[in-house]
Amino acid sequence: MDQNETPIIDALRAFDKKKITSYDVPGHKRGIREDDFQKLVGREVYRMDVNAPAGLDTFAHPTGVVKKSLELAAEAYKADNAFYLVNGSSSGVQIMIMTVCYDGEKILIPRNAHKSVTNALILSGAVPVFMEPEINQKFGIASGMTLSTIQKYVEANPDVKALFLVYPTYYGACADLERIIGYAHSKDIVVMVDQAHGAHFSFSSALPKSASELGADLVVASTHKTGGSLTQSAMLLHNGGLVKYHSVKKRVLMLHTTSPSYLLMASLESARKQLATEGEEIFSELVHECRKVKKEISQIPGLSVLDENEGVVSMTYDPTKIVVNVTKLGLDGFDVYDIMFEKYGIQLELAEPTIVLAVIGVGDTKETVRKLADAFKDLSATYYGKYEMLDIPEEIVYVPPQIMSPRQAFYADKTAVNISEAAGRVAAETVMIYPPGIPICLPGELITAETIGEILYCQENSNCIQKDSKETGKILVVDDSAEMIR
Repeated sequence: MDQNETPIIDALRAFDKKKITSYDVPGHKRGIREDDFQKLVGREVYRMDVNAPAGLDTFAHPTGVVKKSLELAAEAYKADNAFYLVNGSSSGVQIMIMTVCYDGEKILIPRNAHKSVTNALILSGAVPVFMEPEINQKFGIASGMTLSTIQKYVEANPDVKALFLVYPTYYGACADLERIIGYAHSKDIVVMVDQAHGAHFSFSSALPKSASELGADLVVASTHKTGGSLTQSAMLLHNGGLVKYHSVKKRVLMLHTTSPSYLLMASLESARKQLATEGEEIFSELVHECRKVKKEISQIPGLSVLDENEGVVSMTYDPTKIVVNVTKLGLDGFDVYDIMFEKYGIQLELAEPTIVLAVIGVGDTKETVRKLADAFKDLSATYYGKYEMLDIPEEIVYVPPQIMSPRQAFYADKTAVNISEAAGRVAAETVMIYPPGIPICLPGELITAETIGEILYCQENSNCIQKDSKETGKILVVDDSAEMIR
C-alpha cells in the first residue's frame, strides 16, 4: 500500500468543495454562525467536523475511506488490523481486557500499570494478579517486567488467562518483549500491551520495535502522545491467532461513541502518514539530539540523567524520554516542575519525588530539545550548593494483599475514614498521582502503613493527587459488613 495516501482527508476535502447545505448533525452546521471557539480556531475546523455524510463512510461498518485508512494504519504498525480510538488509549485498555478476560478470570498485571487498567477490571470482573516490576533505585522509578519474573508468576498461577504489559513504561523502560511474548504464547496466554507512550516505535531504526511488530495479540498506542495526532486520539492494534477480530470489534463498538469525530480520525491518518513516510528522518535526528542533550545535562552539577544502557539486564530505554534526577540540587521533582514552567516557560511531562520527565515527540526540533539543556544549566547555577541534598525514601513498588476484586470493592457499600486511620481497611477507591496515573492504592486492596505513608507524602508534596472521596484527609473504604472473597 502507498503510505502517502490519506483517504479520509481527501474525502473531507472533496465533501467541503460540494458546498452542501446541512440538515443533519452536528448542530453548528459546519460553522455558519460564528462563536468564540470558531474565532479561536477558525471556521475550517467546523467545516471538517462532520458526522459521516454521503461519501465519507461509517465507523461501525466501514466499506470505503475509513476501511482504507484503517488498512493503511495496520500496515504501518505491522499489525493484522487497526481500529481508530477517539476515547483515548484508556478506552483501548478497557477494550483489550474486556475482550479477553471474563468475570473471575485471572490476568497478570504489573503493579505500575495505568488507572485505566483498574477501570477495565471493574467493568470486566477479571481478577488481577499484580506483579512487582524491577526498580531503578538511583532514579527512584519503576521499570518494566523481566521474563524470569513473569515466569515465576505464571508458574504460581497456571490458570492465568492473559498477560498485560506496559511497553515502554512512562519513563521509557522497554522489556524484552519478543522473548516474553514467545513464552506467553507457548502457554496459550494472550498478551496485551499498553504502548501508550510508544506510538512512535517502529518508524525509525533508532527506536525500539512496536509490540504489534513483535507479535503481541492486542496493542494500544496513544498516537497523540508522541505521534502527532490530536489529543484523545489513539489506535488499537490486533494480531490474529489467540484473539478473534470480531470479538475485538464487538467491544470497540460497545465502548466507542456512535458519532466518532472525523477531525480526530483525520488527525490519526495524518500522523500515520508522517510517521510512515518521514519517521526515519525525523526520529533519527531527534534521537541524536536527545543523546547529545542527555550527555550535556549529565555533566551539569547537581543533575544526573537516566542512561539508556543502565539498570536492569535485558531492559532497554526509549531514547526520546529524558529523565533527570534533581535531588542533588536540594529540590525535589515537584519543585523543579514548577520552576521550569514559571521561570523558563517549559512544560515538563511530569514530576516525581526524585525526577522530572521530558517527552520528545514527532513535533519537536533540535531547537526545542536544546532549550531544555539551557534551562537546566541555569537551574543548576541558581540552586546547586545552596541547599542540602534531599533525603528521598527508597522507591518500592509494594503489592498489598488483594482482599476483594476491584469490581466487588467498587460496588460494595463504603464509608469515608481518615487516611491516617485507614490501615487494615479495604480500599474502595483508586488513589493516584496524575500524571502518570499509576495508582497508589486500588479498590479491593488492603490499606497498609506503606500505602498511608505514600499517600500522605504525595498529598504534602504534590497537587496532582486524584481520588473519589472529596475530603482531602479521607479515603473511601469498604464497609465492614461487605462480603469478602477471601
